[in-house]
Amino acid sequence: MKRLTLSLAIAATMAAGGAHAETFVVQARSLAFDAALVQQVEVQGGQVVARYPQIGVAIVDSDAGFPQRARRLRGLESVTADRVLEFGLPETVPALDFAEAAANPPDSGDDDFFFDMQWGHDAVDAPEAWERTGERGAGVRVAILDSGIDCDHPDLQPNLNAGLSTSFVAGETVCEMPGGFNHGSHVAGTVAAADNAFGAIGIAPEAEIVAVKVLSAYTGSGSFASIIGGIVYAADADADLVNMSLGVRGGLPVTPETHSLAGAVQRALTYARQQGTTVIASAGNDGIDFDTATDPYGNRLIAFPGGLHGVIGVSATAPAGWGLSPMTDKDLLAHYSSHGKVVVNFAAPGGDWDYPGNENCTIAGITRPCFVFDYVFSTTNGGWTWAAGTSMAAPHVTGVAALIIGANGGDMDPSEVLSALTHGADDIGDQGIDAFYGRGRVNADRSL
Repeated sequence: MKRLTLSLAIAATMAAGGAHAETFVVQARSLAFDAALVQQVEVQGGQVVARYPQIGVAIVDSDAGFPQRARRLRGLESVTADRVLEFGLPETVPALDFAEAAANPPDSGDDDFFFDMQWGHDAVDAPEAWERTGERGAGVRVAILDSGIDCDHPDLQPNLNAGLSTSFVAGETVCEMPGGFNHGSHVAGTVAAADNAFGAIGIAPEAEIVAVKVLSAYTGSGSFASIIGGIVYAADADADLVNMSLGVRGGLPVTPETHSLAGAVQRALTYARQQGTTVIASAGNDGIDFDTATDPYGNRLIAFPGGLHGVIGVSATAPAGWGLSPMTDKDLLAHYSSHGKVVVNFAAPGGDWDYPGNENCTIAGITRPCFVFDYVFSTTNGGWTWAAGTSMAAPHVTGVAALIIGANGGDMDPSEVLSALTHGADDIGDQGIDAFYGRGRVNADRSL
């Protein structure tokens, strides 16, 4: 599996005149960061580049001596150097572009001609929910906090709110750029690819997508500051749901610095919940048991951001040899999926590559090695592709949650969304809360 290492490099920019500047996440003692406090920060040599008075956090550029000077300010709780995290990306296979799709007319049971490859929809009983209730997620707004999106993709553009979509990554627009990762596009398609007689279809194909770029499309990295900004932005944009298919490679060691930075993210998450926004995140792809995990220095490891309070964390399930036998068990725990009762609320289809055979399979007019069809199929930049990871599991839960919210009038408290998901989940592990599957694998039909 392709994996990226965790980087705790301090984010840096070049200030005017060539002086080296660092970026700091600054938290006020109160849940406010008013103009008077901004002025005090500036007197100490800080330049406030972003301010979130809703949560009492500001992002400040200054020199390395700023934290020591800022200690004079009674209104501040903490000043911590921002850190750039590289997130473990899912395993992928070569994409299927528009030209190959046109050359391989499929025999599909749905007018979206690649629907037959989307075994995850069947695993969570999405078609049954559509048929029984007619619910498709209309009126539900989903913010995809990720690496951006292919804004012109025919499966994504119909549901994309381009006007609200934005980027928190310096120098990169929200729309994917040539050569960039397809991660955000893949995630968005699982949630809400349009039902348009073309390509794939999302779990909630009438939900609205707002793309919020918090990861670089070229490096897969993102800072605490960008994630904080993205969460607050989504909450203020009246998003019903936030999907964060993000998982720090190897887990996040809890040190005084990371504890402070995660605390600032927690403020943003708490604010989002208060605004009625449900946040869903992936558990991570390292097979870590976060109930007991520590790093080599004895620091506790947490899933970030999936392990923070109020986040619905998702582990990954998969079939083995589904391309040969569509009736095979689709609820096997993916071998890479991180787990633990402290992070996993639910399981959902994420895909895997453990099937050992070398046979080829043909589904929906497309022939590939059979193991490929155990991956999750969704949109990518300029086409479609298969990918496997807890990044693919989280949007299945987000899509089901969008159906739930739509069926309940388009406005639900996060606690109500969690309750509905819990009530409908299929208990595939130990009774009660399971370290691998949480409250169970989500089920759209039972939850509506």
